[in-house]
Amino acid sequence: MYELSLDGKKYNCTDVAPVGCNDCEGCSICCREMGDTIIQDPFDMWMFCSNMRLSGGMQVTFELLVSEDGPWELSYQDGLLLPNIKMVDDGHCSFLNEKGRCSIHKIRSGLCRLFPLGRGFEEDGSIYYYVLNKELGCEKMKGPGDPVGISEWLGYEDIEKYELFQVAWHRIKRNLQDRISILEEKKADNLRERLLLLFFDKPYGKDFYSDFAARVNEWMSNI
Repeated sequence: MYELSLDGKKYNCTDVAPVGCNDCEGCSICCREMGDTIIQDPFDMWMFCSNMRLSGGMQVTFELLVSEDGPWELSYQDGLLLPNIKMVDDGHCSFLNEKGRCSIHKIRSGLCRLFPLGRGFEEDGSIYYYVLNKELGCEKMKGPGDPVGISEWLGYEDIEKYELFQVAWHRIKRNLQDRISILEEKKADNLRERLLLLFFDKPYGKDFYSDFAARVNEWMSNI
């Protein structure tokens, strides 16, 4: 972690960290040439799909999101098959508008909310955050940014439930990675597909966290 960190410190969600930058308006450097690194998780999908329905937009499904014309694509990430945001045209995020602004800022993905923070997991499963170093972080920040509360920076209504989700999702991925590493490819592909079908393809209801917890139990009882 320390080689990735700007200041060598670990933070929790109740801390204040030097991540604020008031000069980034319209910059969009961090929204360009990210390749397949903006990986999406089940909460990202629920947030996007549910808000599109509430705003009177079309009913968005996972199939549409990862279709040829959709804003997501599937790619292999550390042995798993997971969705990530597509980079289009000159290599910019598919949600970046002509003014260099995020067109879905209120429901942007978790990794986008984090930046320029990174997230790690202790051995006991607890979450910590760190400010990304200059090579990985914001190119416009010459040094530490303005102090901002991490919970405020992330902007989730219930940060405790969100972090519990992240811990559970992290464990599922790590356990599956370990399992896949010793399986023949056909069986590994079957598990990758089952993960996508259960946690992404199947629609969530209004209470994401309850739905997700039920799917974790289903996954653990059938894996």
